Amino acid sequence: MKSSDRILFNLLQTKVAEKLQEIHPEVGINMQEWKGDEIALFREELQITVQGTVSEKWFYTHIKNEQEKLPRVDTLNLLSQYIGLNSWSAFCHENGTKNEKEGKTNQPKVEIIDSPKKKGLGLYVILSLIVIGMITLVMYFSFDTEKPTHYKICFVDEHTHLPVADSFLEIKMIKGDESPMFYPLESSCFSGMGDEVDFIVKGRFYKPLHVKRKISNDAYEETIFLEPDDYSMILHLFANSQVEDWKERRNQLSEMLHESLKAYEISKDGFTIDVLNKDEFINRMTIPTKVLKKVAIVYTEYDGDKMSLIKFTQE
Repeated sequence: MKSSDRILFNLLQTKVAEKLQEIHPEVGINMQEWKGDEIALFREELQITVQGTVSEKWFYTHIKNEQEKLPRVDTLNLLSQYIGLNSWSAFCHENGTKNEKEGKTNQPKVEIIDSPKKKGLGLYVILSLIVIGMITLVMYFSFDTEKPTHYKICFVDEHTHLPVADSFLEIKMIKGDESPMFYPLESSCFSGMGDEVDFIVKGRFYKPLHVKRKISNDAYEETIFLEPDDYSMILHLFANSQVEDWKERRNQLSEMLHESLKAYEISKDGFTIDVLNKDEFINRMTIPTKVLKKVAIVYTEYDGDKMSLIKFTQE
C-alpha cells in the first residue's frame, strides 16, 4: 500500500469515529482500540445510515491489523458515504485538495536578493519542482480508475407479476469468505454498489432463490420472479380463518405435511419453546380456540413436495 493511501485510510477511520461519537460519545476516537460492543454499535449505525455494513471479521482484518492493500473499493465507498461523501474517490479528492492547499500556505518564503546568476538558476529549479509536485498531487487525487457500478434489483410474484408484498422478505448477502449479512427489505426492491452480487432472497410466502450476478454497466436494473410458497400461504390462511369442517382441514394438512415433520414454536425473543411432530402440529392447527387465530408461520422447508420443517410464532 502506498504511504499516501495509508494516510488517507487512517484519516477516514478518524472521520468515521468522529461521526459515530456524535451519537455515541462513549466510543473512543481510535478505531483500532474498539472492542465487541463498540464494533456492534458501528455496524448497526452503518446499516441504519447507509443501508449497508461490514462484518466483524472484516473489522479485525482491516482495522485491527494493517494490511498491505486497501480494503475493497465498495467498502471504502460505504465508509465514505457514512461520513457524508459520495465515494472513496470523493474523500481522496477532498482531503488531497486540503493537503495541497495547506502545502501552499506553509511554503517557506523565499527572499530574492541581488545575487549571481547561479543562485537565480537554483531558485528557478526549486520553484519548478514545487509546481510539478503540486500538479502531480492534483492529478493523483482527481482521477479515479475504479468507478463503482450501481444496481437495483426488484422482486415480483411469478404468478401475478405484481411486486412482492411480504413483510418477512429478507436478503442474505454472501461476500466471499466473509460471514453472510442479512437485510430485511422494507419494499420489493433493493439497491447497492459493486461489480457483482451474490445473495439468497427468502420471504414468508415465497420459496428461497439464490441469485448471482456480474454487474457490467452502471445504473444496472433487473426484475426477478419469486415462486410463491403455496403451502405456507395455505397454513397462514388456516391459522387465521374460521372453518366449520375441521375434519376436512385435518385431511388437507395431512396431505401437505411430511411424515417426519418437525414444527418449532418460536417465542418473540427467538428461542424455541416447543417442538411438535406431524400429528401434534395438525392438532394445534385444528383446535378451534382463540389461540389458533394468533399463529403466524415464519419459515418453512421442504422434502420433495411436502413440508418437512415449520417455524411458527404466536402473536
